[in-house]
Amino acid sequence: MYSYFYNIFLFLSLIILFPVLFVKVIISPKYKGRILRRLGKGLRGRLSGLSHGRPRIWIHALSVGEAASARSLLGEIRCVYPQAIIIFSATTRSGEKYSKNSLEKWVDLFIPFPLDLACIVRKFITLVEPDLFILIETDFWPNFLHELAEQKIPAILVNGRVSANSYRNYKRFRFLFKPMFASFRFLAMQTSGDVAKFISLGLEAEKVRALGNLKYDSLVPDIPGQGRGTVRNTGIAADKLVFIAGSIHKGEEEIIFRVFGRLLKKYVNLFMVIAPRELMICNDLLKAARLKGFNACFRTAGSVPEDCRVMILDTMGELAGCYGLADLAFVGGSMVAEGGHNPLEPAALARPVIFGPHMEDFAEISRDLLAARACMQVADEEELFMVMEQMLADKLLREEIGQRGADFVSEQQGVTRKHVELISNVLADSGL
Repeated sequence: MYSYFYNIFLFLSLIILFPVLFVKVIISPKYKGRILRRLGKGLRGRLSGLSHGRPRIWIHALSVGEAASARSLLGEIRCVYPQAIIIFSATTRSGEKYSKNSLEKWVDLFIPFPLDLACIVRKFITLVEPDLFILIETDFWPNFLHELAEQKIPAILVNGRVSANSYRNYKRFRFLFKPMFASFRFLAMQTSGDVAKFISLGLEAEKVRALGNLKYDSLVPDIPGQGRGTVRNTGIAADKLVFIAGSIHKGEEEIIFRVFGRLLKKYVNLFMVIAPRELMICNDLLKAARLKGFNACFRTAGSVPEDCRVMILDTMGELAGCYGLADLAFVGGSMVAEGGHNPLEPAALARPVIFGPHMEDFAEISRDLLAARACMQVADEEELFMVMEQMLADKLLREEIGQRGADFVSEQQGVTRKHVELISNVLADSGL
């Protein structure tokens, strides 16, 4: 019944918004060229090279963060099921690009994720023929999940989390979300609090389990650039104090550049690497840096010029490794209301990490890091300046905070094994 009402709403929305959507799809580089693939163009040909008679596991992630969380899980599934065919999809363009660059060694085929139109998802699922569908964290689509259930294909949510805002929406529209969540065979959540929220929606308690956060296991292996030698390789002088501002959103760069400019007056050897969350703002960052009087360059330009003060990381998939270059790291999306980003990446590499007040999407992780005294949280620009000044002046403090972060991450690992045990049970129940 929920699918019926959802499709009526979807149909009416498409009629009303069609002109706007058409223009957006044609003009926006974020969507242009992807729609036909998400409608199934070329899918049959892409699947034709896959052999039959082997378990097919379809893993899906929304974007870069979710795809990064899947690293350890993919590796362990490949180890336990070397004969399996692993198919991977991501919703966003950046997620697709990251996945193909970083997950290729475990994945047999990358495919687009279908638009959530009943006829389209039916086509995708019928052609892909998955024995199991695994959703990483979030990206719930009613028609897709309904069709999986119709075709009796088990679905598992892994690394699930529920933000306060999402929970309010789930309760408000329970008639839609409860049956959608109930279509999962299991929901593996990050925390017991997430489990309690789902059970309060009316889901069966035996379907919902707290298995921990996959991000802890996905951080340490295969992260390049952990040594300061990489700094020399990029042309940044070895005596520089390196500050990395990662996953910066539009509006945060002004704050970061103002603080950086003030700190340069005291720390003349300070060097900044700034990584935007979306590559499309790289040129804006370059202009903003130069307007502030900083010599700036792109990472893709090659070796960093001697007079460069700001390097803009205009590449995908390098940020986690680049954190290994940092004397001090700031995690973006947190000084503006964007929910924050993953502070575990610098923490895992024993780098002291700072973030702002908006960490709603990583509330549990940020609270745990703060409780372990493994990070610093600031309320505003002035406090960011004061904390950075304090930490730049005290190498021992930076090392202590960084080491506490690395120890914290190490203590949390082992989550992947629990997830793979759950997946193995589901596959065994299906006779695979």
